[in-house]
Amino acid sequence: MPASARKAAIRFAGVVALGLAVGAASAFVSMKHFGMGSEEHMGWAGSRVTGSSEAGPLLRARVALTGLLALNRSQAIYFTRKVDDLGEPLREGCHYRLSGGPLPGRWWSITAYAADDYLPQNSDDALSVDASEVRPDASGAWEAEAGPARNPAMPWLSTRKAGNFDLTLRIYNPSEQAQRDFGTIAFPKVERLSCGEPQ
Repeated sequence: MPASARKAAIRFAGVVALGLAVGAASAFVSMKHFGMGSEEHMGWAGSRVTGSSEAGPLLRARVALTGLLALNRSQAIYFTRKVDDLGEPLREGCHYRLSGGPLPGRWWSITAYAADDYLPQNSDDALSVDASEVRPDASGAWEAEAGPARNPAMPWLSTRKAGNFDLTLRIYNPSEQAQRDFGTIAFPKVERLSCGEPQ
């Protein structure tokens, strides 16, 4: 093969490889962050087809990719939140108050995930808060905090070494109404208390 033809073939192969890499990266980002037929309520986004036979290939690929949405909806429903109540991204250096009331299931938890969809790499042993940790009042209202440092007066979710993070709410054995209509769920609030200032 002439040298010019070899160079042309190498350039063509490079363009094809680059196109495949860009396409794969685009698909990866789409699977992790977009679409999925999700709906949003009070800043929390979730999909009613997660874990069901109605789930499309993109949602199933995301489940396989992240492993975060593994159970069917009669066992658990999942919601993700990336922003606080003011619409600002959730950040490691900020302190947040999580507050809510009774949730429509037998049990629930809220877990922090770093931008890579893995748990923050810290040793605080406080990467989630759940129904067994909060202290509801007579009306069922509860509070917890999320941030890089513990508030001894509150149940705490550590965000140390999380960077810009997401919160995942899991409601286990949810009521049939909650499975049908996410709009009936009284989702927890996420109020930013401070950023970078001492508590």
